[in-house]
Amino acid sequence: MAGNDNGKTNKELGNVDDDEMSTISQIEASKKKGGKKKLLFIIIPLLLILGGGGFAAYHFLLAKKAKTPVNKPAALSNMQPGPMMKLKSFLTNLANTNRTAYVKVSMSIELKPGANVATFKQLTPQVRNRIIMILSSKTSKEIKSPQGQLSLRHQIARSLNQLLGDGMVTGVYFNNYLVQ
Repeated sequence: MAGNDNGKTNKELGNVDDDEMSTISQIEASKKKGGKKKLLFIIIPLLLILGGGGFAAYHFLLAKKAKTPVNKPAALSNMQPGPMMKLKSFLTNLANTNRTAYVKVSMSIELKPGANVATFKQLTPQVRNRIIMILSSKTSKEIKSPQGQLSLRHQIARSLNQLLGDGMVTGVYFNNYLVQ
C-alpha cells in the first residue's frame, strides 16, 4: 500500500510514470502535427490571395499606365468653344393657315474660335431679320417636335453662315422656346 500511496504522492507532486509519459508525448506530437497543418491551411490561401491581389494591382493599375493613351477623336480634342452671342428674344407669327399661332424664342449663336465679334454685332439687324423670316415661314406643327427644332437650328445656322461667311456660325442654341 505504501507503494500505492507513494505513487499517488508522486503524481500529486508532478511525477509521471513511463506509460503516462508516452501518452503525453503522443498527444504533444499530434498537436504539433495538427498545428503545422493548421499553419499550412492559413499560409497557402494567404499566399494565393496576396499573389492574386498583386497580379490584379499590376494588371489594372500599372499595366494601364504602360499602354499608350487612347486618342480622342479629332473633333473632340480640337473643340474649343467660340464666342457666344446672345440675341434678344424673338416673338413672331407662324405660317399656320387655320388659326393664329406664335413662337417666342431666345437663342445664343456660337461663332467659331477667333471670329470677329465686332462684325457680328455690326450685322445684328440682318441676323435678326433672317431669323425672323425663317421662323415666320414655319407652321407650329413643323417646329413643335424635337426633330423640327433641330431642323430649325440647322436652317438658321446655314442662313447665318451665308450672311457672315461660311463656317462663322458653329452652333445655334435655344435658351427659351415656346410655341402657342
